[in-house]
Amino acid sequence: MADPSLASAVVTDRAGKVLVHLRRERPEAEATLQFEPVRITPPATQPTGSRRSGSLSIRWSAIDAGVEPLGWLQLRIWSSSTDTVLALLARQYLVLGGLATVLVGTLLVSAQQTLRRQNRKRELLHLKEKAELEHRALSDPLTGVWNRRGVEQQLQRLLAQPLSAPQRQVAVCMIDLDDFKPVNDAYGHAVGDQVLVAVTRRLGGFLREDDILGRLGGDEFILIFRGCADPQISRKLATRIVIGLKAPFFFDGLQVRIGASIGIALNAADPSEPMESLLERADQAMYVAKHGGKGHLIIAEAHAPSPRDETSERPAVGHTADSAP
Repeated sequence: MADPSLASAVVTDRAGKVLVHLRRERPEAEATLQFEPVRITPPATQPTGSRRSGSLSIRWSAIDAGVEPLGWLQLRIWSSSTDTVLALLARQYLVLGGLATVLVGTLLVSAQQTLRRQNRKRELLHLKEKAELEHRALSDPLTGVWNRRGVEQQLQRLLAQPLSAPQRQVAVCMIDLDDFKPVNDAYGHAVGDQVLVAVTRRLGGFLREDDILGRLGGDEFILIFRGCADPQISRKLATRIVIGLKAPFFFDGLQVRIGASIGIALNAADPSEPMESLLERADQAMYVAKHGGKGHLIIAEAHAPSPRDETSERPAVGHTADSAP
């Protein structure tokens, strides 16, 4: 209404309800806000051009955002420059409609991107929580190494490799601590737990990068050397463990001494040996070493491939015991 040639300007919604009505009684007069009429009849279709009503030209323009009309604008003009003014206003509304369309599109794209990022964060968080739960289910809560289920899963993955793969040849060392029960009875379970944690750290020092360490429960541990096909090498590795665990442990001025008995089983002679058989042979060898004296290690006899493996008696265990110096 800054243009003095405008007699009135009416803005309605799509149904013709008047939202704003500004009118001046004569050119150059101040425009005033009107409250009548409450409703007017909008054009049925998109109007083109303007029509005369006495000294006034009347023109309707659609107010839209590029999709459909949001409402209508009715202008009543005194001057002869009606078409020029209306064309200018039409261009302004066209620009505003285009800007509104771009703005809405930008907001939609931004909302979609935000939603995708949030979904991705939720997925990553879910995967992380799932991995943590799985790792917790496969780990020993006291020492943090693999529990029995975790060791079996890791060993099964190794044995699932091709028979010719060097990493498939393993040495399974079952380790039972000597003199641990007297320590537990004398100093209590709190000190006993500290000993188990310290033993785990010490055993970790004997591991190579790809080896596996687990606690089966109580004072029993298992260590799996990957790519180990030579009984003499496995004997040397196990001897280092026996010697290493003989060194005393210190806890707040308290000195504790324990030892270890070890049973070893290798699958180099039969890479297709089932995991259960391999673990059983190592366990039997450890049992023999345990009853042969403290600080002993026994290597189970090689498993001989046979079509009757599944129904055969338990694999034999070597009867020669080594005692580490």
